Amino acid sequence: MRLLCRFAPRNDKITVFDFTKEVVFKMNEKIKVNNQSEIELLKNFINENKELEKLESITDKFNIFRSLDIVSNELKHSNFLAWLMDPNETHGLGDYFLTAFLKKASSLTELEDNESPSIFEIDSWNFNYMEILREWRNIDILIKSDENKFICVIENKINSSESKGQLTKYRNSIEREFPSYKKLFVFLTLEGEIPSDDIYFPISYKDILSIINYLIEAKNDEIGKDILIFISHYRDMLGRYVLEDSKIQEICKSIYKKHKKALDLIFEYKPDKTLETHDIIVDFIKNKKDIILDSESKKFVRFIPKEMDFITKKGEDWTKSKRILLFEINNDSKGINSYLIIGPGPKDIRDELYNISRNNKIINFNINRKMTPKWFAVHKKNILRANEFEGNDGNELRNLIEDRLEAYFNKDVSEIAEIIKQNRKFIENH
Repeated sequence: MRLLCRFAPRNDKITVFDFTKEVVFKMNEKIKVNNQSEIELLKNFINENKELEKLESITDKFNIFRSLDIVSNELKHSNFLAWLMDPNETHGLGDYFLTAFLKKASSLTELEDNESPSIFEIDSWNFNYMEILREWRNIDILIKSDENKFICVIENKINSSESKGQLTKYRNSIEREFPSYKKLFVFLTLEGEIPSDDIYFPISYKDILSIINYLIEAKNDEIGKDILIFISHYRDMLGRYVLEDSKIQEICKSIYKKHKKALDLIFEYKPDKTLETHDIIVDFIKNKKDIILDSESKKFVRFIPKEMDFITKKGEDWTKSKRILLFEINNDSKGINSYLIIGPGPKDIRDELYNISRNNKIINFNINRKMTPKWFAVHKKNILRANEFEGNDGNELRNLIEDRLEAYFNKDVSEIAEIIKQNRKFIENH
């Protein structure tokens, strides 16, 4: 919940309490308070607020990336990652991070895909002459090795969406320029969002955080002190300010729920529309007795109908429930879109789900592409376009979203659930 994580002004010496007291003072001075209850709300917010004190104890810790105001700066994130990937840069880590990243990306490719290098090829390569290029033909990060005849495109998105045709444009440019090279196309986002061009493989900043954590643990005694501090600050910044499931986000959300009226008075506007929409979607699903809410963040909500929840829970590296098949509603600047996703898990179960989807015409997305080994969307439905948010707030927005969701659940979700249920015996045989 990023609104609340920006409580304090950029001068870290000014606390949330100081800021709120100043608001109270100005309300008394300028408005001559007609509504004393509003002042009481703010006083209660300040007084003995243990969660707020806990939040301040976390945010008061100095972080160089936050101090430079680059937490949400996409270009700066790309610069840092390019620096960390370059074997010849000053970090002294050689190709450690680069190799780990490429192995992660390669693990998502199909085994029979001859266009992409295997994890074994990457492990055997010499990276001494690898080039890491920034903004080559507007591509965020380009990894290029003439020695290994390999090219990797990384499109990085923090708080923005891909432009129409952007990914395909980059891919076409690379295929024309390097026709004989093995290629990896990576779409790097906060939550591992599904790219519009299915040649790209989604990687999340959780994956980046995981690689950096492993790097710090494995190379702790070998990294110079200054470099270790620098990388650790980036690691902490990702966990604290960028990723939606971080500790600070949970505290912020709890504070807002308990002190909504006071905080609306302080900031004079409600939380951003993404969070408002998220809450509407979650409330809708929780009120559906035949639907199980699996997991959620600000930008996605995953669920499954109870009648589909018989599939063996052997999923890997996705949700805590270990479910393999889930609906996922994405909520971002592109609008509200729902997907049915086959997640990572045993190959025989995934293959059966894919075949059932294809044979019963569930698939309306990625239909001409073989199933990838990690996430694969077999169904996509637009629920609300971005321009339909305009002019709708509060109850109007809630009613609009709920009406669209109701229609989607009654038709698409219901029909898909019936198809999966009819094929239960085939799925359970695996």
